[in-house]
Amino acid sequence: MTNMTIAYANHRPETLPLSKPIMEAHEQIILEEPPHPLFAEMVGGKISTDEYLYDQDIEYPAFSHQQCDLLRSLFKAEKGLHQIEPYLDYLIEVQDFFAGGSGPDDLDRATLHYQVYLSEKEATRALIDYYQAVRGEDFALLIESIKQFALADAARFELRDRLRAQAVVSRLDGHHSICVEAGPMHLLLFHHLRRLMPPGWSIRPVFVEHQGLQALGLKTGLYGPGDKLTVHYLFNRRLPRELEDLLCARTLVFMKIVRKEEFADQQDPYPHLRDEAQAMALVNRLSFSQCRKLFMEIRDKSEQEALTLVSAHGV
Repeated sequence: MTNMTIAYANHRPETLPLSKPIMEAHEQIILEEPPHPLFAEMVGGKISTDEYLYDQDIEYPAFSHQQCDLLRSLFKAEKGLHQIEPYLDYLIEVQDFFAGGSGPDDLDRATLHYQVYLSEKEATRALIDYYQAVRGEDFALLIESIKQFALADAARFELRDRLRAQAVVSRLDGHHSICVEAGPMHLLLFHHLRRLMPPGWSIRPVFVEHQGLQALGLKTGLYGPGDKLTVHYLFNRRLPRELEDLLCARTLVFMKIVRKEEFADQQDPYPHLRDEAQAMALVNRLSFSQCRKLFMEIRDKSEQEALTLVSAHGV
């Protein structure tokens, strides 16, 4: 029996020490990113990390630099490293197609390129609707806009995970154990892989950050209220209207008080997990009406100002 492990983890520096032993225990590592022409030169030490990352849109610089260091060490240990993320491959090709002067009407609707384009279009439209609603005074409309984005996001995750599962299975050789890197929202990847895996393979999901939560003495905290809503949509589980509304309302407050940028202070081994756990503890005590009142108060406040107001609520 050949083993495959899906290592679910957010792209943060604090997850890399937790992911490292899992990756080291496998012969092949599949990364959650599209192929880059300079990848082999980077892991082989022929070019610097800065050269490799120069033309990439890096959302988390510290994570990306430290991940490159980890990948070099895995390469030296003779691990097979593969970048497999077909959804993003198709998206890049669609963007290049449009940059060349073509438009959406020129896409063949029978292709995966069109499916990816449509998925991104729906998610982007829902996000724009949210941005417009968040500046208005209609709270009910704002709540509905969050639901519509979560639905569009769930549909995008489903397509992305289905395409990636197919691509991963097409690369199986039956002789080398595999660790597949994935973000915590890619839960359908496990289900698609389990459905497609040929005989002779075992597959298990590992939530890397659970070890960090245990170290902090926490039993839960991996998914915020908005992610919880999206997860239910991923599995086509519709919640009672009141609970959907409450998760959306809590999401509005949560997103105002949780840290968005990478933590520079490395004294705490799990700064993001700790920060998110604090934010979740605060919003989970709030009712729908309390969220509505608080959000209108903190909407234009800074992250720290918002956190102070939410922390003081009900004291």
